[in-house]
Amino acid sequence: MLMPNGPAANVGLELQAKAGVHTPVSACASGAEAIGYAFEMIRNNRADVVVSGGVEAAIHPMPMSGFAAMKALSTRNDDPARASRPYDLNRDGFVLGEGGGVLVLEEYEHARARGATIYCEIVGQGLTSDGYHIAAPDPDGAGVQRALKFALRDAGITTKDIVHLNAHATSTPAGDIAEANALRAALGADADHVAVSATKSMTGHLLGGAGAIESVFIVKALHDRLAPPTINIDDLDPAVTVDVVRDKPRALPSGDIAALNDSFGFGGHNVVLVFKSI
Repeated sequence: MLMPNGPAANVGLELQAKAGVHTPVSACASGAEAIGYAFEMIRNNRADVVVSGGVEAAIHPMPMSGFAAMKALSTRNDDPARASRPYDLNRDGFVLGEGGGVLVLEEYEHARARGATIYCEIVGQGLTSDGYHIAAPDPDGAGVQRALKFALRDAGITTKDIVHLNAHATSTPAGDIAEANALRAALGADADHVAVSATKSMTGHLLGGAGAIESVFIVKALHDRLAPPTINIDDLDPAVTVDVVRDKPRALPSGDIAALNDSFGFGGHNVVLVFKSI
C-alpha cells in the first residue's frame, strides 16, 4: 500500500501533533505549498508552531525511466557533476537529486516569549495554476506572473522591496526560459536589482523536496545576507534577461530586505513564497 501522507503522518505521530497533519500533492511545488499551508495555519490562529517542508527519494528505475521517456533528464552522463546547468545555453535537462528541507514556522510573539532564534519572517504566498499542459510550461508564464503578483499583494510589499529570488530553474531548455521571461515581466525594471540564484545547479532536482530545501536556502540567504551561486554556466543563454548570481555567492544589502522562492510542478502548479529579514 502506498501512502503519500506517510512521512508527514509519522512526523506528526512523533511530535504528537494535534492541529492537523497535511500532505499537499502538487508535484515539484509540493514542498513550497506545504510551507505556505503552514503559514496560513499560523496566520489564521489554528496553530502556534508548525513543522513543514518536503522530501523525496526518486532515484529508482521506475521514476527515472519515466522522466527519461519524457526526455526531461540531462544526458550528460560523462560529466555528471556539471550536468545540471540552469540558464546555460547548452542545458539539456535536469538531474535527479534526493533529499528535502524542513522549516519550523512559529507565531512571532510565541517565538519571542520562549527565546527562540528567529532567522527571518514569511509574510506572503501566491498559488496559481497554468491550465495549459500536464508537463510543459506555459511559454507566456502567465500563471507564474499571477502567482508572484498575488504573493507580493499578500505580503503588502512591491517589486522594489525584492532583492533576491531562488528560482525553480531545473536546467530544462523550455522551463528555464519560460520562468525567466515570467520573472522579467512580473518584476519589470526592478528585476535588474534582484539577485537570482538557481541552486538546482548544485543539488539537482529534489522534486517534491525542492521548494522546501530552496526555502531553507532563502532563509539562510536573508539571515547571512548572502545569495548562493549558480554553477556550471559556461555560456549564459542570451534569452535569459534576469540577473543571475554566477559562480560565487553575492552579498545582499543591509537593512530590511525581502526575497522570493518560486516552485512549479507538473500539472501546472505555481507557488511563490515571500520572506523578509528580521
